[in-house]
Formats: sequence, C-alpha cells, structure tokens
Amino acid sequence: MDIARSQRRALVAFCAAAVALYAYGVLSAGCIPRHIEGIVLPLDFMAGIPLGFYLLVVRPRRLTLLSVIPVIWIGYGLSALALGSPDAGILPFLLAALLPVEAAIAARECLRIARAFKAARARSCDPMAWFRETMLYLVRKEAAAGVTSAELSVWYYALLSWRKGPYVLPGEKTFSYHNAGGYMNMMLGLALAFPVEIVAVHLLLSQWSAVAAVVVTALSVYAAGWLVGDARARAMRPIAVGEDHVRIECGIQMEAVIPLSEIESVAFSEGDISHIGEPDRLNYGAFYRPDVWIVAKGSVEVRTLLGTKRVRAIGVSVDDPRALASALCGASA
Repeated sequence: MDIARSQRRALVAFCAAAVALYAYGVLSAGCIPRHIEGIVLPLDFMAGIPLGFYLLVVRPRRLTLLSVIPVIWIGYGLSALALGSPDAGILPFLLAALLPVEAAIAARECLRIARAFKAARARSCDPMAWFRETMLYLVRKEAAAGVTSAELSVWYYALLSWRKGPYVLPGEKTFSYHNAGGYMNMMLGLALAFPVEIVAVHLLLSQWSAVAAVVVTALSVYAAGWLVGDARARAMRPIAVGEDHVRIECGIQMEAVIPLSEIESVAFSEGDISHIGEPDRLNYGAFYRPDVWIVAKGSVEVRTLLGTKRVRAIGVSVDDPRALASALCGASA
C-alpha cells in the first residue's frame, strides 16, 4: 500500500514538474539567446523530460518502454513550437538521432508483446485470456487490461471467429444463452436496419458538413461491428458445467468460475433471492431480465469489463433455464 502510494505521488510530482518545465520553456523562449535556446530546449524537452519519465514512472511501475515514445514526440512538438520551426537549432539532428532509438524500442517491445501473446495462447484456449494477459504486460493494471482486452476480443469475435468452435473445456456440458430473451432476434433486426440507417444519416449530414458525416458514419460502423462482435461472443462463450465447477459467461462482458460445492441454490426469480442485498448481486440477464439466479454460499469473484467484483448472486438468461438448474443441482448433489 505504501509502495503504491509513493508511486502515485512520484507520478503526480513528475507530471507537475514536466508541465511546469514545458510551460516555462515555451513561455521563456523569447528571453533566451537564440543559439543557446536552439540547443538547450530540444535537449530538455526530447531527452531530459523523457528520461525523467522513464526513471520516475515507467521503471517503478514496470511499464512498457513504448510509453516513453509519446513523451519524446510531445517534447519535439513543443520544441518546434517554441523555436518557431522544426528545423531550428539542433532539433532536426536530435530527431534524426532519436528515431533509431525509438525504432529499436518499438521492435524490442513488439517482440515481447508477441511472446506474451504466444505464451497466453499456449496456456489457454480462451481468446479473451490471450488478450487480457497481453494487455496486462502492457498496462500492468487489471481494470485497464480488462477494458482493452474486451475491445480487442470483440473485434476478434466479429472478424476472425467464424470458422472457430465455442470455447468449451473437456468434460464440460454447455448451455447457450445467445437466443434467450429475444436478444439474437433484436441483433438480426439491427443488422437489417443499420446499413439503411447509416447510409441515410450519412447522406443527410453530408449536405451540412462532410466532416461530420464521415465522423458519424465511422462511429456508426464501429458500433455495428461492436454489436456483431458481442453477439458472436455470446454464441462462442456458452455457460459450461464441468465435473466440479460452473463457468458463467456473458459474451465479453462477464465471466466467473464457481466451484459446484460453493453453490447454495438456483433461483428463477428475484423474489427467491430477496434475502440477498443489491450490492451482492450482478444482473447480466438479457435486457436486465434474468431467468436464472445462481446463488453462492459466500462471495465469489466475477471479472467484468471494469475489473473484478465479489458478489453472491449472478443473474443470467439461458435458452433452457430448467436444464441448467438441473445440471447444477445434479452435479453439486
């Protein structure tokens, strides 16, 4: 706890000092002799501050060296702004010297990322686990890794999963949920409506602003791809009951593994779990109307898009809720 606090303080101190140095360098550029300014300012902005960022932020937090490269380019942009030209002073020579360093850093880190991804694939058959472990190497934070891995996973399922089979471990019995509550019917309806809507909105906005039309169309295509990926993930990540566990999934949005010995009951309505408070529940039913509540004896860990939570009851929608309840009760008996 003390280490984390000291690291946060170091980060805040560095950010404050860097902003102060950047501001001072830009504002005082006119007061410094031109021949000195053209040497000191680029060195400070493109070498000194990135080095401090590495020593105070990257190294203590074990972040990837790739995070230093944007700091170098911010320094380059501010140096060009303060000096009035990207060709002033030693700026072009310093840039030429740093480009090979940046290329070497990028090549080294890309190789490490590829190794991390390959190792994750060797350990698991779950695509989300591949991306999560890889992003943990990059950002070192569970919440940030969860969000970015979910984003990568949704595009994997939208574009690359069509010849793949569902994620099922040996000995598991699966229960689908992508059709529950009319979810897939709604997705099919949106799939039919989206192309017409995207074209119509683009033509309408283009009469007012071509830039706005392109931006809105790009966002609409992104949203359509995201919905396709999420729907595909629901089909590819079924709920699975093994010999001693149940693996609860909800597309890319949630996953939990609960030992069967820890399951207290299976309920079919919220009224049956009224003794469990709202903070101890997670509702992942289709349109927030679950037809099965899996209740644990104690709190269990659930991984969500925003990090991990501990709850007692998880609500889901299943195509055949009675069959799931029967499998859970029979396996845990």
